[in-house]
Order: sequence, then C-alpha cells, then structure tokens
Amino acid sequence: MRQHTVRAYEEELNRLRTQLLDMSTAVERMIVDSMRSLSQHDAALAEDVIQRDHEIDRMELDTDDLCIRILARRQPTGSDLRFLVMVLKVVIDLERIGDLCADIAKRAKEIADGLAATSPEALDVMTDNVRSMLCEAMAAFSGSDVTRARAVIERDVIVDTHNAEVFRMLLQDMTDHPAHTLWATRTQAVAKCLERIGDHTTNIAELAVYMISGKDIRHRAVQGPETDAGYPRGVLFLCVHNAARSQMAEGLARKLLPAQVKVWSAGSDPAAEVHPRAIAAMADIGIDISGQHPKRLTDIPLNQVDTIVTLCEEEVCVTLPGITRQETWALPDPAKTQGTSEDVAPAFARIRDELQARIKRALIPSS
Repeated sequence: MRQHTVRAYEEELNRLRTQLLDMSTAVERMIVDSMRSLSQHDAALAEDVIQRDHEIDRMELDTDDLCIRILARRQPTGSDLRFLVMVLKVVIDLERIGDLCADIAKRAKEIADGLAATSPEALDVMTDNVRSMLCEAMAAFSGSDVTRARAVIERDVIVDTHNAEVFRMLLQDMTDHPAHTLWATRTQAVAKCLERIGDHTTNIAELAVYMISGKDIRHRAVQGPETDAGYPRGVLFLCVHNAARSQMAEGLARKLLPAQVKVWSAGSDPAAEVHPRAIAAMADIGIDISGQHPKRLTDIPLNQVDTIVTLCEEEVCVTLPGITRQETWALPDPAKTQGTSEDVAPAFARIRDELQARIKRALIPSS
C-alpha cells in the first residue's frame, strides 16, 4: 500500500488496517475455542464463545463507520478506493464466520452433557484448515500477496471433501447406533459450519486478489468439462468402498481415454484392498488393475477433477468447486452376489462390460 503525503489520511488507513486485523484475530480465536468446547464438552467455554460474537458485531460496525468516514472525507480513487470497498466486504465475511463459530458453540452446548462420543478425525482436519486459511487469507490481504490468496482459494476443496467424508461417517454411525442420533446430527451441523467458514475465507482471498490486481475472480467462469478434443480433463469414480466397481471403472477409463485425461477412483469408506474378483474380471480383457488400491477422497488432487461419476446409490454425492459434470450410474455391487465362483464371476463381468459401455457413451466424444 502506497504512503500518503497527508499524515492524517495515512493514520486513518493504518487504523483501519489494525481494526481489520484485530477483528480477524478475534474470529480466529473463536474458531479454535468453539471447536475446543465441542471436543472437551465444555459448556462454559461454549457460552463464552457465544457471548464473544457480540464483540465481533461491534467491531464490524466500528470498521464500517471508519471506512465510510474515510470515503466521505478523503474521496479516494484507484487502489485506495479498492482497499476501502474491499474492507467493507471483508468485515461481512468475518462477521459471518463469527456467527458460524457461535453456532458451533451452541451445538457444543446441546451435547455437552450427553453422549461422550469421539468426534471424527476429519473435523480436526477441517478445523486446522479453515483456521490456517483465514490466517493466510488475511495475510494475503494485508500483504498484497496474490499468490498467497490464490493458494487459499485452492485449499477450499480440501474442506469440502472432508465435510462429505464426515457426513458419510456420521450417517453410517446413526444407522449402526440409533442412540447416537442427537450427537451425530449436531456434529454434522458443526461440520457444515466449518465448511461455510471455509467458503467465507475463500471469499476474503478472492477479495484480496481484486484489491491487489483489480481483477474480479468471484463467480469466475469455470472451464468447460472437456479438453480441446472434447474429453473430460479429470475424472473421478466414486463408490463407498472403492474396491470393485470404481476400481474397474478407473482401469477401463485409463485404457479408453487419452493419456492427457487424468483418472482416479475413491470412496468415503475405502476397503483394505481391491476385490480379487474385480482384478480377475479386468485381467480377462487384458487390463491389469492389480497395482491399484482403494483411496479416500482426500487422497485425490480434486482441483484437477472436473467430472465425477458416482457408481452406487449409497455413496455421498460430492459437490465441489470446479466440477462441471456430475453423473450417477447406480450399478449393483457384484461383490454381494451369492453362490459359487461360477455364479460370482459372471456378475463381475456384467458390471465390467456395463461400465465399459457407459464410459464409451458418456465420456468419449462422438466423432
């Protein structure tokens, strides 16, 4: 940020920067403490976080007031005008993060005296990511660092992926243990709050890019789902255990699609290994998938994926930034086929052949 010859003007801008960073620091503490109140079943800490939200609201009003007074008195132009307008927008995102932290604390209070279940590990990963993203987004904003801001934007997909993973885990837990329903629904609400915090930090990073470069990348047009030749850029096949259908689909797509198309498969609850019958069925048509292994969504470079195909109805539908094509091919699980080896092998072959036909029809452009 350039220096100004009018000392009072420069002091006003510095005071504004300080107020903004103070607000972001207070919000960051709320993220940490709200999640700590959840993990430690600490109702008193949760109530403290809820009360701190009022202070965040006051800081938003104070910052708005200072921005408006500077705009009215100094009538800035160029980069100064962009800075002031962006501050007015950033404080809205910070205030919303404060609201979401208060919501997390309210959910923590609701289950503080109830079931002492262990929260999914993915929640801790989400917390670490959104806290770090907020710090990086604000550092990019205050330090005029476009590269740093863009790195924050790229990380939002990680938070979204973990949110989908938590949803699947909690859904399964409620199915297996109905007594956990209150705890699981409240914990899912917490995961959704963290996912929204990730969205707001991404907003701040996008505002930083505009403030620094003058380029507005919000609502940016996503690249089409196809390469120049009409093929997808990156395909992800999803199935809960990532052991049979999705593994065969990955092998087939790698064989049928051009080398520049990236192909992966994953699942929300991956098995220990690829099903031997799937390996055998693929070997029958000359495709070796014995080197493949089940993967979680978080193992996939999701920023390179633009097409998602879900192969089973029980898998979570994942909505991610940059996805321009999403399909569901609800195919039966051949691993559930009962009977002898002579009965099971044809079931895998049928699914393999159906996958091959669908990949050719849906992912390969007609000539």
